[in-house]
Amino acid sequence: MSFIKRYDAYIFATFTLLVLSLGWSQRNEYWLSSEKGWGYALGIIGGSLMLLLLLYPLRKHWKFARDWFGIRHWFKLHMLLGVIGPVLILFHSNFQLGSMNSNIALFSMLLVSSSGVIGRYAYQKIHRGLYGKQIEFSELQKAFESSRQFLTQSSILEHEIHQKLTMIEQQVIKRNVGFFIALGCYRHATRIQKQLRENLKRRADLLSSDRGKFKIFVSEAKLLLTGVARLRRMASYTLFAKTFSLWHIFHLPLFFLMILAASVHVFVVHIY
Repeated sequence: MSFIKRYDAYIFATFTLLVLSLGWSQRNEYWLSSEKGWGYALGIIGGSLMLLLLLYPLRKHWKFARDWFGIRHWFKLHMLLGVIGPVLILFHSNFQLGSMNSNIALFSMLLVSSSGVIGRYAYQKIHRGLYGKQIEFSELQKAFESSRQFLTQSSILEHEIHQKLTMIEQQVIKRNVGFFIALGCYRHATRIQKQLRENLKRRADLLSSDRGKFKIFVSEAKLLLTGVARLRRMASYTLFAKTFSLWHIFHLPLFFLMILAASVHVFVVHIY
């Protein structure tokens, strides 16, 4: 049970992909029809589940609903419905394109679903796990400050690299840093971390014959890599916090666009 609880997201994702693969492989057999029977029913159920996604933002923002169970349970339900709903709709459409209005509804749903995956990934990067509290940037900054003095005084850190690290720190601590600046800082920090690790390893190999110098060098190298890793974590947080903020701006309008497209689709299908 502990194994399942630990890897439940991966198990669910694998199962979902297997179901989608099965549906895709059987799309030309026409087991389901979107106009009748189970195919029609899956469309109704899937569309209803997508509407129920609104329960999560309502639970968060409406005062009278804030005592309805824990927010983490609503979040789990929101993600679950956000996967099951689109899967049922895909089976409803038999993994094939149809009329103009049905295609618009289908692609709107896929766009919202893809947006949800991006939001989930960014959310997890700035929280303690998927269901934990949000990490405070000040915590990461405080952890890095304990390493800054060592980075400044380190005899094994090149001056040019130290300047680059300082520039990255100055950028990420700004409150309103832009997305592309945050992305650049994260990429530079990642590149520096990788190059520094490789350089330190080569230098350690050269000192391996002198046990005393080797131990001192390895000890300093570990502290140095820890400081760079902490700065990279700050850059990562800045990037994904900005990503999540931008995601919020686009996700809800995309959702209402999907609802509008789906409503038009249902109307046209039943009227004509």
